[in-house]
Amino acid sequence: MTYNEVAKFTETTILVDLGEIKKIEGITIALVSNISEPDYNALRRRWDDSFWNTFDHVFTSWKLGVRKPSLRFYQNVLRATRAVPQETLFIDDQTENVLAAMSLGMRGIVGNHDLSRTLKNVLGDSIERGFSFLRQNAGRLYTTTCDGDSIDENYAQLLILEVINDESLVDVKRPPRLWNFFSGKPKYTSKVYPDDMDTTALALLVFDYEERLAHSILDEMLNYVNEDGLVQVYTDKSRPRVDAIIALNVLTAFHKYGRGYELPRTMDWIQNILVNRAYIHGTRYYQSPEWFLYYASRLLAYSKDPSVKDRIEVPLRTRLIERIGVNGDAYCLGMRLLACNSLGIENNRDKEQLASMQQADGGWKPSAMYLFPTDNKEVGNRGTTTAFAVRALQG
Repeated sequence: MTYNEVAKFTETTILVDLGEIKKIEGITIALVSNISEPDYNALRRRWDDSFWNTFDHVFTSWKLGVRKPSLRFYQNVLRATRAVPQETLFIDDQTENVLAAMSLGMRGIVGNHDLSRTLKNVLGDSIERGFSFLRQNAGRLYTTTCDGDSIDENYAQLLILEVINDESLVDVKRPPRLWNFFSGKPKYTSKVYPDDMDTTALALLVFDYEERLAHSILDEMLNYVNEDGLVQVYTDKSRPRVDAIIALNVLTAFHKYGRGYELPRTMDWIQNILVNRAYIHGTRYYQSPEWFLYYASRLLAYSKDPSVKDRIEVPLRTRLIERIGVNGDAYCLGMRLLACNSLGIENNRDKEQLASMQQADGGWKPSAMYLFPTDNKEVGNRGTTTAFAVRALQG
């Protein structure tokens, strides 16, 4: 730790194992309690020294002559410990006690539910813990359904690689040309699954392809533009499906290689979706509206065409600000924050919410990333959610 942290506990938290917290350099732990002298002495006899040695200080109402939530109680504790209020965490099961502490500048937590995880999130370095989770699970950051069925697929691996830029973390093999969403046996879809524009476009953005190969792949992708001027999802003209998120991803790949002008009607459509908030209900495969906003921010980042900035930067900024504070899972918040960071939009509210979702092992839960509509299966990936979270929190 780079700063001093003073954690204060009431009698409702004494069952929490504070051993790991105690090991953090610079941490001071104090027990503060409204308790009479006889009850306190009884507790001293009940628990041995191994318990009481956990605390660097013990403050009781009978000894101070004042009870929580009196401000004088907290002021006496701060004075005795020489603690800086802004570097002090107060935990109590009574709301009024926490409110009083916070009114003096302390941080506060009501209750002790899942306290070990909460303390790690408050006292630990969330970014380093997140990277540690990714490193410990390198090559095993698999996509799963909500009931734990593993899916071998490339898309989540490419997303991790794009935001973290560390190939040692992912399990991905480059095909000669076009990519397939699945890296293994297809699940929750047709037995034969064609190569797709979405995964191919993402790979073109993530990897540095030799120019001649990249342009030949883009030429091939143009064979699947429909009568509306939009690139289809699959390399199979018998499955003429279009998805707005996928169209945006393909448009971004074309712009990376200076060929965005070849998809003018796609650009028009993307702009209209943004202006009219048509993304708000998600798409067939991507149900969160943050997918569209995040991918729109990537289009701005990859494109060298000044007209793209003129057309979408201002409405995109407006739409992102509208979304700040809207409820969402960890992956949704990660995408929103990355988009805000890209445009220089301050978003501390979602940053605090995302940090609070970190799990005890340093990773984040596998949020619902995309949907397999045939079987109505939502799937997620802890690795992708964690990668997006740590990069978003880095700013």
